[in-house]
Amino acid sequence: MSTIDLIQEAFNNHNIKYRIVETEQLSFIDAGYNIQGGPTVRFHFISQDRDDSNDVQIRIFGLLNKISADKRGVILEACNRINSELRFLKFYVDKEGNLSGQADLPTKISEDCVGECCFELFVRSMQILDQCYHYFPEAYYSAPATDKSEKLLNTLNALKELRDNPITIQTEDSDRNTDK
Repeated sequence: MSTIDLIQEAFNNHNIKYRIVETEQLSFIDAGYNIQGGPTVRFHFISQDRDDSNDVQIRIFGLLNKISADKRGVILEACNRINSELRFLKFYVDKEGNLSGQADLPTKISEDCVGECCFELFVRSMQILDQCYHYFPEAYYSAPATDKSEKLLNTLNALKELRDNPITIQTEDSDRNTDK
């Protein structure tokens, strides 16, 4: 049985919707998922079925696309935050500026485990995306750190100015009390 067949069997057993894509170089299972509060992303379970190994690459596409150069730093910081806090799935920005996720199975995993391992990584990845996806749009749409620092500095300067030059407000009652 091919690696793709093993994954297909496990996905069928767990009622996962998918499609199989075959090219001359490789085969992969394409399964979609709607992130809670986010986009629909595509999971690709890719196997090249060579050297009698069950090598499977899991790639997730569609998280954020065409990230501008000025926003890549904050997105990479969000990737680092999630990558350092969670296991099983890693995030990166590719050279085209697209945010993706990835996981890999060991190349020598046994045939009786490969399908269930792919299913487990699919479920864990969905949980991770539901839990952490919000970091990416928050980072993308937040003001640059220099803007935040400048606003904070302006606020502190305004507070200092008020401290050094307090504003006093006099009312008619206070005027009458001072005349007595």
